[in-house]
Amino acid sequence: MSFDRRLNNAASVDQPVLTNDRRTFLRMLDETIRSKPGLACGIVTRAGLPVLHVINSEMPRHAVEIGADFTADDWWFTWAVSGNAIGPVDDPESVTDMVARALKVYGEARP
Repeated sequence: MSFDRRLNNAASVDQPVLTNDRRTFLRMLDETIRSKPGLACGIVTRAGLPVLHVINSEMPRHAVEIGADFTADDWWFTWAVSGNAIGPVDDPESVTDMVARALKVYGEARP
C-alpha cells in the first residue's frame, strides 16, 4: 500500500501500533464480515501494513486479504495482492458481499 510503507517498515516490534485511518476502516470491515455466516477474519500485518485476512470457515483454503488504500480522492477497500479496488470504505456491506462471492460463501454456515 502506498504512501506510508516506509514509515511502517521502520517500526520496531516493541513499539505500539498506531491507530490510523487504514486500521480503523479495516476494523469496521472486520465487524461487518464477522456478522456474515460462513466467513471468519482477523487483522494481520503484511510488509508492515495491516490487512484483513478473510477465510471461508467451511473451506479455509479459500482465503483473501483486504487492504484499505487512499486512491484518487478517497479511501477504498482493495484486494491486497493486486491492489484492485473492491469498493469504498463507506459501504462495507457491499464489500462483504463481494468478498463472500470471491470465497464461495453463500450465506450459510454449518449448524
